[in-house]
Amino acid sequence: MTVPARVAALFAVAAFGLAACNQHLLPATRTLAGRLILDQATPVERGGGECRGTGGYGDLRSGLPVRASDPDGRLLASGTLAASPVATNADGQVPVPERLRCVWTFVLPALPERPAYWVGIGDRGAVTYTRDELDAAGWNVEVSLGG
Repeated sequence: MTVPARVAALFAVAAFGLAACNQHLLPATRTLAGRLILDQATPVERGGGECRGTGGYGDLRSGLPVRASDPDGRLLASGTLAASPVATNADGQVPVPERLRCVWTFVLPALPERPAYWVGIGDRGAVTYTRDELDAAGWNVEVSLGG
């Protein structure tokens, strides 16, 4: 390796190390947290702490990908759905309305600054949020299906 190449490599390593140690040199990012709520007319499938939609919602389940893209379609962050614990009454039974409902959470970390974001769950299309809407919502969103 030539001396100029060694100097360039050393500079690149030093710059990377400095950026990794100084958060002020990294681009600003945000974390988007969300909930997907499914209310359907027929009972959902439950078991082992998991919840799955049925019928036309049979694709909705834990582990389903959630993606955030910019308006140009570039993938910015991804996560997966995770089932929330089911609500029970004082007897430990699942109330009838909860037998028709699944609630999942998701987290999309390290979203870079963009004027708008498309958030898609599985193959169900996407919901568009502007940065101003997300700022106003505290970077927490809720998507509802069914009902």
